[in-house]
Amino acid sequence: MNRFTLFLLLILLAPASVFAQQSVDLIDSQANLGGWTFDNGKEFPGAVGKLELEKTNEPTLVLHGDFSKGGMYVQAARKIDELPIDTISFEIKAPSGVDRVTTRLIDGTGQCHQLKIRLNDKGGWQKYTFPVARYFKSVESGAPLDIVTQYEKWSGANDGRWHQPLKLFVLLAGREALTDGTISIRNVSLTSPPPKVAIATTVHLDDFPAGQTGNWQYNNGNEFPGAKGGLDSIVGPADRPALRLKADFTGGGAYVGIRENLNDLDIQETKLIRMQARSSEVKQFSLRLVDSSNQTHQRHGFEVTADGAWHAITLDPKKVAGGEHWGGANDGQWHGAVKLIEIMLNPRSSKEPMQLDLADIRMDAVVEATPSSQSWRDDFDGKQQAGWTTEGDVSTDSQLTFRRTLETLRQPTSATSPGFAVRPGTWEVGFRWKSDLHSPDNSFHGAVRLKVMDQQGKLLATLPVAIGCGQHDWSQVSRLVTLPQQAASAQWEVRLNKTYGSFSVDDLSATRLLVQPAAPRVESIRIASQATGNLFYPGDDVEFQIRVPTAKPLSAEDSRLQLEVRDYRGNVVLQPDDVPLVEAHTKGQLQYEAKVRLDTTHLNVGQFYELHASVPEGEGDPTKEFSGFAILPKAESKQFQPEQIPFTIRNWDSRIPDYFYLADRLGLRMMGVWGGWSNQPPYKPHLPGLEIVQKLDAKWVTGTPASKVEDEGFKTVTEESLRQGMTGFLEAYADKGLAMIALGNEPHGKGQVVLDNVRAYKAVYEAVKKFDPSIHVIGTSVEPNEEYFKAGYQNYLDSYDFHIYEHYTNVRRTMHEYRELMKKYDAVKPIHSTELGLNSQGQARLTVATELIKKCTVFFAEGGATVSWFTIMYPDKDGNARGQFGDAHCVFDCKFNNYNPRLDAIAYYHMINGLLDKKFVSEEQHPDGTQEFLFQDGQKRSLKVLWNDNASPEVKVSVGGSPKVDLIRLDGNRETIEAKEGAVTVEVASEPVLLLY
Repeated sequence: MNRFTLFLLLILLAPASVFAQQSVDLIDSQANLGGWTFDNGKEFPGAVGKLELEKTNEPTLVLHGDFSKGGMYVQAARKIDELPIDTISFEIKAPSGVDRVTTRLIDGTGQCHQLKIRLNDKGGWQKYTFPVARYFKSVESGAPLDIVTQYEKWSGANDGRWHQPLKLFVLLAGREALTDGTISIRNVSLTSPPPKVAIATTVHLDDFPAGQTGNWQYNNGNEFPGAKGGLDSIVGPADRPALRLKADFTGGGAYVGIRENLNDLDIQETKLIRMQARSSEVKQFSLRLVDSSNQTHQRHGFEVTADGAWHAITLDPKKVAGGEHWGGANDGQWHGAVKLIEIMLNPRSSKEPMQLDLADIRMDAVVEATPSSQSWRDDFDGKQQAGWTTEGDVSTDSQLTFRRTLETLRQPTSATSPGFAVRPGTWEVGFRWKSDLHSPDNSFHGAVRLKVMDQQGKLLATLPVAIGCGQHDWSQVSRLVTLPQQAASAQWEVRLNKTYGSFSVDDLSATRLLVQPAAPRVESIRIASQATGNLFYPGDDVEFQIRVPTAKPLSAEDSRLQLEVRDYRGNVVLQPDDVPLVEAHTKGQLQYEAKVRLDTTHLNVGQFYELHASVPEGEGDPTKEFSGFAILPKAESKQFQPEQIPFTIRNWDSRIPDYFYLADRLGLRMMGVWGGWSNQPPYKPHLPGLEIVQKLDAKWVTGTPASKVEDEGFKTVTEESLRQGMTGFLEAYADKGLAMIALGNEPHGKGQVVLDNVRAYKAVYEAVKKFDPSIHVIGTSVEPNEEYFKAGYQNYLDSYDFHIYEHYTNVRRTMHEYRELMKKYDAVKPIHSTELGLNSQGQARLTVATELIKKCTVFFAEGGATVSWFTIMYPDKDGNARGQFGDAHCVFDCKFNNYNPRLDAIAYYHMINGLLDKKFVSEEQHPDGTQEFLFQDGQKRSLKVLWNDNASPEVKVSVGGSPKVDLIRLDGNRETIEAKEGAVTVEVASEPVLLLY
C-alpha cells in the first residue's frame, strides 16, 4: 500500500472553492473590441487590417489582414490582469487548408513565448485548448507535447520556461493564415491552476514487503545493559505484513524499542497515530516521538489488553507532549509533524519475557504545498554583505553586480554566498537579474548556481538555476529544485562565463516547499542498453536494462514497470505488458531491476522512438522517465575515406571516450580532439583519444595552444613554444591520422589583442608549413571581422572558420560577408564551420532537428567545405543537467550517463549518411515558398532537401530517370515512392524532407 493515501472524506467535506479552478472569459462584450487591441506588425511595414467585435450570443472577434503591400502579420492582443494560468482555450475559425495558428504568451518575467499551434486543416470552427503549464513542463523534460509545430522565445527570463503569471495573450496571423482575409475567435477563456491547499492524508508506516521490516529498526536500549529482544516480521490482519517486538528483562536493562525515522516525509502536521496491537503478556508500552522542532517527547503507560487478540490503539501527539521532553524547542509543546516514532517495552510492561505485535500502523497527517519557514534571502539592502566571497570586479551594495571589460576578460569574476542550512526536499529558488553582456551566443553569460553540501561540507550537487545573457532589463527567475538526501547546507554561486559587460542579481531567495511533491519512494528510473547510444543494429534484440533506485521498498502492487513506445509526435506505437520489478541486492542502495525486450515487428529501421517507463506511486502520480532509441544500419559513411565526408565534430570535452563512439555511430569520420603540448621545454606533445580515433578508422582535427593566447595573451605561451611545440607535435602525430589543424576558438577583443592573436597564428602556421606544406590549417573561428584582415590573419590560414547559433538564414549572410572581405583583401579561400548550432534551451527537439538539417543544407549550398554541428554529449552522472543550456546543445540525452539519442541525433545521422560525398549542384526557390536543394556524387546518385517555412504545399519534384525515390522524414521514417514521368509529388512543410534517388 502506498504511504500517501488521500483522505477522501476530508476532500468531500471541503468547500468547493478550495479545489475549483478559476476560469476567466477574455472577451468582454461591453468593452471596446471586447477589451482587445489590434496591431499590424509595424516592424514589418505594409500590412493593413483591423479587428472587429461581432456582438452575437457568442461575442466574436474577427481579425482582418491584407498583405498585398507587404508586411508579415496582423495581431489581436489581450492584456491580462497578471493571472496565473493553467490552460487557455478558444474557438477559432480559419480558412480551409490552414493547419496552424501563431500565439504569443508574455509571462511574468516579460518573456515572450511564441508558439505555432497545430490545427486541423478542414476549416470552419474548431475548439482548441492549450495546456500551458503541462506543455512547458514537457519541454523542460525533453519530451514536448505534440501540439506545437514551432517554438521561439525572447526577452524576460529568456529561458524557455513558463513563469507565472500571464500578462498578455496575442493571436497573430500572416498571409499563410489569412488566405480568405479573416480569421475569427470566440469563447476565449483562461483557467488558473488549482489553488494550493492543506490536504489530509493517511501516511502508512507498515508499507514493507512480507518477510521484511522496512525502515523500522530495533533499539536494545544499550545505555542500560542487560535487556534482550528483537524485531521480526509476521503476518498481521488481512494477511498484511506486521511487526513483532520481543523483550526479556530477566537479565536487566531498562527498555527495548522499535523506531522509524520519518525525516524524509514532507508532512506539515501529524494529527493522530493509529495502529493495532496484540499481546498475551504486555499490559502497557511507552512512546517516544520527535516533532518538527527536533524536540523529543516521551510518555509511559499506554495500555494494552493482554488477551491475545488485535485491538485498535489511537495516539494523539499533542497529548503525548507535556510530559518528559528534551532537545529542539524544549518547551513541552507539540510542534508540527512526527519526525521519529519509537514504541518501547520496559519491565513495567510485563514481569516475564514478552512480545508485542503491531499492525496497520499509520498516521493521520496534513500536507500542504506552501512555502515552509525554512528559507534564505538576501536583498542587498545597501550594506556590505557579510560572508560573500568575491573575485574580480564585484560589488554587493544594493544589488550584486559583476563588471568586466574586454581588457579584463581573462579576470575571473564571481561571487559565492555564505552557507545556509537546508534540508532534502523540494525548494523554490529565485532572483531578479539584468544584464548588459556581450553574448554572441548563450555560452557567453552570467550563470547562477546552487551548491549543496552534506553535514561535513562535502559537495553533493551543483544545481544550475539559470543564466542571463545579452541586454535585458530586470527579469524575475523562479525555479523548483530538489535537494538530495544528506543535504545540510547550500551556497549561491554567481559568475561570468566567457563574456564581458555588466550583470546584476538581486533578491536571491531559497525556500523549502511543504510538500509538493511528496517525498517519492522512487528516486529515479535509469534506462540503459548494451547498444552504443541506444542505437541498435537491424537484427539486434532491442533490449533495455532498467534500474529503479528507491528510498523505500516498493509495495507488491507498485513493483512493476508500465511501458510505452512512442514516436516523436507522442503517438503510442507499442504498449508492452507491465514488467515486474525485482529487488536487487546491491551494497548501500535499495533498488529494483527489470529487463525489457521490445517486439520490433512494428518498429521501422531508421526511425526515432522513445521508450517511456513509469513506476506507480500508489494513488499519487507515477514516477516517469523516457529514453530515445532507434534501429540504425551501420553508418554508410564508414565505406568512405574520412576526408570524403564533409562533417567534423567537436564536443564540450573531446577527451571523453564515449564521445568518439557516439560520433562514430552517427557516421562522423573526422573527429575533434584536444591535441597540444606543454608550454615549457621540451614542449611535450599530447593527444588524448588518438587510440580510439585510430581504432574507429577515423581521422582527427585538433586545436592548438594559440587559443590560449586568445584567452590570456602571451602570458604563459611564447612564440618559441608555439613554433617548437607545433613542430614536436607534428613529429609525434602527423602520420597518425591528422586531417586538419584549427588555429583557435572564438577570439574576442580589439587592437593589440588582435595583433597578438595574429602573431600566434603566424607562428603556428609557419611551423606547420615548414614541417609539411600539404597540412591544411583552418583559421580561428571569428566572425567576419575586417580588423583581422587588416592585421593579415588571412595570410596564415588555408580556410576560414565561423560559428553560428542564430537562424539558418544567418549562415548564408555570414558567408557572404566573408566573401566580400576575401575579395577586398585578395584572399579567397574555402570556408569551414567548426560549430553550427542552436541556442537550444527551452526549444523542442523538433525545432533543433529542423534547424540542424536547414543549417547544414544552406552551408553546403553556399559553398561551405566542412561543418560540425555542436554538439554530441557531456557526462551527467548525477542526472541534474537535463534541460539546462549546456545539455540542450547535446544531440544525445546524457542523463545518468545512459546516452540515448534525441530526435536531432537521428536527423544528424540521416543528413550525414544521405549527403556522404555528394556535392551541391543547384537550388530552386519555388513560388509557393518551397526551398529545394540538389546534391549529387560522381555517379549521379542524388540527395534533395526540401522544406517550406510558411506553408504545407504538395510539390512536384523532378527526380530524373529514377523509377523509385526514398523519402526520409525528420525522424528517420522512410518510405519508397514510385516516380511518374520523372517526378514525384511530395507534401512539404517546415520540417525538411530528404529525397534519395
